[in-house]
Amino acid sequence: MVIRKSDYENYDYRNFWKDEKRKYEDSSERIALRKFLLPVKNKNKLFVDIGCGYGRLFSEYKDFKRIIMIDYSFNNLKNAKESITRYLKFDREKLKNIYFIVADATSIPIKSNSVDIILTVRVVHHLSDTQKYFDEISRIIKSKGSFILEFANKRNLKNILRTIIGKIDTSAFNLKPSKVGETILNFHPKFIYNSLRERQFNILKVISVSNLRIPFLKKLCSYKILVFLENIFQYLFSFLGLGPSIFLKSECKIKEKKPASNKIIADILICPSCGGALSIEKNKIICKDCSKKFKQESGIYNLIV
Repeated sequence: MVIRKSDYENYDYRNFWKDEKRKYEDSSERIALRKFLLPVKNKNKLFVDIGCGYGRLFSEYKDFKRIIMIDYSFNNLKNAKESITRYLKFDREKLKNIYFIVADATSIPIKSNSVDIILTVRVVHHLSDTQKYFDEISRIIKSKGSFILEFANKRNLKNILRTIIGKIDTSAFNLKPSKVGETILNFHPKFIYNSLRERQFNILKVISVSNLRIPFLKKLCSYKILVFLENIFQYLFSFLGLGPSIFLKSECKIKEKKPASNKIIADILICPSCGGALSIEKNKIICKDCSKKFKQESGIYNLIV
């Protein structure tokens, strides 16, 4: 199934979130993410946000020691770098440990067994090859590392009702991903769970998110009431998995993995073309093995093949 890539080079993704229309969805996702991240006491970890956009969720994981922001769009990362720099009030020491990488989610230029926590929100529904993406996640994550994933839920309440009355082309209960438009895939939860379990991930917690994303409710109730009810729904009814969005936290349980050295950025990054080590000097990035050259512009590493 071919999915056309979303064009975030010619569209400012901040516009998608800037008005009040998606304030409830933004808060719903933050509530779920905090349930996963707040219990993490040791922040001396390498945190990677794959598909970070313009850094919308950065404030939720800002306390981790080192952070890698990855996105396919240079413009998204440029906006992310600018907003994060302002958010941190130009704290140079903190900014030294935040890296901005232009990369393909199905060819992640990170050394195997080097990442402690991976976050992916509103990304996999854009990928034509989700299995290759999960292979990459399995490769770069450490043993017992955490993978937090959000995906568009095909088996949501609205689709179930439409299936029952025959007003949907693809059954909500069919495990095969369904295409919505030219750039979106919706997934049955079991499809995602099976994909992770095949790669030896243990699913720890699942949260149903944006449960009240219903137009008449958003008109009827105030934002504060919606968020209050959303929090309750996430606690009480996530086991039903009926929301349009699902967040899950899983753990890599491959025991034989040996963590890679990742003291500096040159230890972490690899050539996306051959997997070789990179030589990083100012604005020059060269693969030591295949001699492929990459650019660094405005503090952003462009590692798209």
